Formats: sequence, C-alpha cells, structure tokens
Amino acid sequence: MNKLIISASMSILASFTASAIDQHNLQIETNFKPQLKIEDIASAVQQDGTLNEVYPNLERQPLSVQVQDPKQIKAQLQLGQLNTAQTLTTSTTTSTPAQRSGCPNLDLNNAVYTAFTAQGQIQCYSVDVTTATKIEGVMVNIPANVDYNLFLFKLEDDNSLTPLDVSNQANAVNEQVFYKVDPGAYILAAESTQWAAADNAIMGWFSHPDFDANESNDKLSQATVLSPIATVQGNIDNQNDLDFFTYQTAANQSQVKLNFSASNQFILEIWGGSSWLQAPNNQLVNLNTTGNSTVVLRARANPTSQPPVSAQYAFTLSNPDAGVKISNTRVWNNENLTNLLSPSLLEAHNKLGMSGTVVDAAGAAVPFAQVVLAAVSHQGQNLGAQGLVADSQGQFSTTIDLIDCAGVDTVNRRNRSYRGTPTNPEMWWDITYQFAQYLFILQDSGGTNQYVFNHNFAHICKERITKTCYWQRDYINGGEEYKCF
Repeated sequence: MNKLIISASMSILASFTASAIDQHNLQIETNFKPQLKIEDIASAVQQDGTLNEVYPNLERQPLSVQVQDPKQIKAQLQLGQLNTAQTLTTSTTTSTPAQRSGCPNLDLNNAVYTAFTAQGQIQCYSVDVTTATKIEGVMVNIPANVDYNLFLFKLEDDNSLTPLDVSNQANAVNEQVFYKVDPGAYILAAESTQWAAADNAIMGWFSHPDFDANESNDKLSQATVLSPIATVQGNIDNQNDLDFFTYQTAANQSQVKLNFSASNQFILEIWGGSSWLQAPNNQLVNLNTTGNSTVVLRARANPTSQPPVSAQYAFTLSNPDAGVKISNTRVWNNENLTNLLSPSLLEAHNKLGMSGTVVDAAGAAVPFAQVVLAAVSHQGQNLGAQGLVADSQGQFSTTIDLIDCAGVDTVNRRNRSYRGTPTNPEMWWDITYQFAQYLFILQDSGGTNQYVFNHNFAHICKERITKTCYWQRDYINGGEEYKCF
C-alpha cells in the first residue's frame, strides 16, 4: 500500500466527519510534512582516520510506566463511533479535552494496551497539558503483518485539530511522534491502515520537560538545520532521546570541521551513507565532503553511562574556508630587550608572539580556520614559521621561534636621557640587527593562501653593553665628575 501522509490524514478526517464535522466545523489539517528517512540522505562524508564505525540501529529502552487495559478507561475508542455532537457544543472554558474531542483522557507518562479489529479503525486519547514540555507519543509491540500509523494533534479552542507530527513507517514494530508543546489540549491518535490483529499493541505518551533549545529534533524529519558556522549546546532529556542535526555544505566546500565537547556520557555520530560513524569527543575532526551536500549528525546518550538531564554537550561545526581575513591582530615579544632603535618599532630576538581572529565577509568569527604565522628578513631569509588552527571562537594566539641572525646594521644607543648615578647608571649598547617582516597568512583547506597581512619589525641579532656612565659629585672640593667604565 502506498502510504501517503495526506491519505492518512484524509482517513482520519472522514472518521470525524461521520459524527460532527458538518454541524460543528471540526477540521483536521492535512499539511503534515513528508517524513524523511536517513536512507534518503546521500553520503556526504567519508570515513576519516579518527572515526570508528558503530552499530546504526539503537534499541529502545522499555516503557517505564504501568500499562493500563483500555477497558478501564470506560470509553469508546473509535472516533467514527464517538458521540461528539453534544460535547462539541460545550464551552471550551468549562469542558475537558476528552469532552470536547470524544477522545478519552490519558495522562502523560501513561500507556494502554490497544488493538484494532478492522482496517481503517482509529483510536485516540486526549490530555490537558499545563506546563511546557516535550511530548513523546509511542506505539510499540505492533503485531506482524499489520500497518498502524500514529498522529499527534493540538486541539484548538475552536475544536479544530492542528497536526504536529506523524509516524507512518511501513509495517513498523514501533511508531513514535514528538513535539515541544506549550500548555493546551493535545490528541494522540492511531489508525489501522492495513489489516488488523487481535494481538495488543501498546500506545502511550510521555512528558520530557527538561528539553533543550533545539527540541524537538528527535528524528530526521525534525532535525535542527545548522548555519554554515554553528555552535550548539544541548542535553539528553530522557534515556531514549536522540538529537538530529543537518548541515548543508556550500557550493565549493570540500571540508567540514567539527569539535564535540562532552564527557563520555554523550555520543555524537555522523551519517556515513550506510552506517553511523562515531566522532571522538573533545577532538577536532575533519570531514571530507562535497559541495551542496548534506551532513547528518545525531547526538545521544552513551547506553552504558546515561548522563543526567542537567549535563550538557556542545559542538561547533564550521566551514573553515569561509574566512576572508584576519582581524584584531597583535604582535609582541616577552623578551628582556632594550627597544632602543625606535619607540614605534617592534624588536624581537628569538621569540615573537602573535594573535588574531579569523572572520568571514560579514565580520563573524570563523572557527577552525587554517592559519600560518611567519617571519622573513628583508633579504628573503625565512626566520621562523608555524601553522595552526583557530579555536572554536576563530581566535588564535601563539609564539613562534626565530632563528639566530648575523646582523646587517649596528648602532650604538644610550638607554637613558637623564643623569645617571652610581646605583642607577646610564648604559651604552651596541645593537646588531636586521629589518624583517612578520606575516599573518590565512589558508584554505587545500593550502592556498587567501589572505596575507605583513608589517615590519627589527630582528635583533646581538645586544652588548659597551660602557656604563654616571655623574659623581665631589662633596669636598665641589663640582661633579662624569665617570664611565
């Protein structure tokens, strides 16, 4: 059977119509988005040396609530046979969701046994949510050779139904729906779309109030779409929580860089085209990709060490080639140099500190961009270089080592302009140096220079004190004597 979402929605709509739609304008929207499958996403990543293949299928944890028998609810479960005409005329301010919809009340964190006796039957339950939460609706232990679909609706004040999520996998053993909801009335409905079985399935829903800002993203159809430069924080709000993310590469993008910052209680996986690849925690990962492709990621709990809902994971994902320049550059030395050549000229002997921030065309920081810092003499001699990767904020800071030099020019400088004393003398220096340049170089993933900034500094080859001088006063005969040694 061709399982189209709109056909399933129309089937539910027809069931409501049999009792009350014409009179009370009860409507079900049919704008469910098609449910994506991971198999429909083309391979966007290639296995990196740091990635390990893991089992692609996760086994759900068992239901942690007591399952009721539907007979205990004392209500007719088929929407097409519900007497809703009387309840729909009741004011929404005084009637319950069960009275307004004809769907029996079933509180969150509860489940019931359920079975269908004929194809096309529908069963539903309602609840009044008083605080914001994430609803997880489930139908598990579905018998073989049947096909059941699961729907989640919001019951509006005018008694119309707004579709929130649908699960319609073909002949699945389990169906799940998810949605982050505000206070209000909600309906969980199941439909037998292909045959029926006397064996019971289990139908229920759960509340997960400790959701993060990206919920609900528990399946690919609800995946959080990431920007070209994204930093994400989240948590695992229950033992079965899965957080899906998708990232669209740029037209000419050949690499994605990713760092997953989390304890070993969290796992981040990347869809490799046929299986999930586990990314290492707290390490920079390079993903080789192609332009205009989709990278799919999934965060979940480590089944051997479940994290508490208060624990956080974080990851930063970036197009390292989005950088166009280096801003906020700073250069310094922490050596004990006299800086006598010129007050505005940086001097360095064998250490040169350099820092900056890689930014894109809009001025936003670009994490994990590739930078080369270097120094060359005016004669073209390579004095020192270091390649590095910017951090998750696009920033870098390091010290490069400079080689010794023979020097081109020598000057003699005095390091004070005031009168020296025996305890604080003037010092004369011979300084041998050469002019050089420091360079900030931004490279793309292929090693091609995209941006270069350079400026002059003095590379000090030798500093030597030639004499020290001071004025000594003659307290007996008067006058002063200038002494040097």
